[in-house]
Amino acid sequence: MKAALTLIWVNINSFPQRLTASLISILSIACVSAVILGVLTLTNGMLKTMQRSGLDNTLLVMRAGASSELQSVMFPSEVKLLAADSLIKKDNQGNAIYAAEMFVSSEYKNATNDKSTNLALRGISRHTYDFRPNFNIINGRKFQTGLRELLVGRALARKMPELQVGSRIHLGGTSWLISGIFTDNNSVFESELWADLGMLQSDYNRGNTVQSLRLALVDTSNLTQTVKTLNKQWQADPRLNVRIILEKEFFAEQGKKLNHLINLVGLPVAMIMALGATIAALNTMYAAIVSRSKEIATQKAIGFMPFDIASAIISEAVLIAFLGGLLGILPLYLIFDGWTAASQNTSNLSQMMFNFNVSIPLMSQTMLLAIGIGLLGGTLPAFKAMKLPVTLALRDN
Repeated sequence: MKAALTLIWVNINSFPQRLTASLISILSIACVSAVILGVLTLTNGMLKTMQRSGLDNTLLVMRAGASSELQSVMFPSEVKLLAADSLIKKDNQGNAIYAAEMFVSSEYKNATNDKSTNLALRGISRHTYDFRPNFNIINGRKFQTGLRELLVGRALARKMPELQVGSRIHLGGTSWLISGIFTDNNSVFESELWADLGMLQSDYNRGNTVQSLRLALVDTSNLTQTVKTLNKQWQADPRLNVRIILEKEFFAEQGKKLNHLINLVGLPVAMIMALGATIAALNTMYAAIVSRSKEIATQKAIGFMPFDIASAIISEAVLIAFLGGLLGILPLYLIFDGWTAASQNTSNLSQMMFNFNVSIPLMSQTMLLAIGIGLLGGTLPAFKAMKLPVTLALRDN
């Protein structure tokens, strides 16, 4: 083992002389590391955004068969029936605590560059704020009921700096005044615009229909059983055609769909690139053996064991992989950590904002993958070096 460590140290010290020949491998592994870390960070950012969205004790009701709020429609008669249930929490005046909401994907055209974007526009009722315990106005004020005024989520305002308090934007053919910017614990709601429910119903010709209903439950000690009881009761009522789910579970489902789409696109690309990087590492190490055959033969002749030589070659491959991983990870961390990104939310056809968080665990996973590529790329050449006959190597020019 001491001889192997000595040879590894000698190999590392002489590595700068072979750095140019190893650049292709280093750059290949750097590209793979950047792509892998990008996919991991993207997935992690979306998951965290979805995990911060929704409450465990809030019941979300939509039209049966609807997989998102955009696909749902509910009528006032249904809202009244659902809110009147004895399992729904009441306020001090005996009124049911519920939030009827409307959701549309509205086209917004940037006046500066004439670029069109679909934004999530939510019409909220007076009880909506009760279902958002982390809601907070950080600039401006809440909109006034009956006026075309908007609240803008902080993540959306970061991504689109022109959406500032006091400015006017055009949505659905009408002009809206931005009255305030709000936060909600970095949840998905920070990617939305909020407006008065009645104004949206009027502007989008929805009459008095809504798309989702959020209900506060009386008993939250056994949520699963409560949901089952309500589901059985409401499914049996011919006046209702609804789907019920806990709000937290709903956003967890949405997160899985988004992550599946990212993995479907990103991971195959990353795997192909990883294969290319492994082949590049193999070529580099095989070329190193050919160019250093006399050196390897001399090492064998003076007493170094095949294991010692193989260890030195694998260590060089790992060093190449480490440098490549570092080259791929550091720029991503320095440039994109904390950056607000936008992704198309396929469930509601609008943009969803989330923060890139290039964390230490994700960087560690990426570096381990890079080192794994190096080990794989160095193992086969190491075996070749172990079997290289001394006499044949000494005859090579």
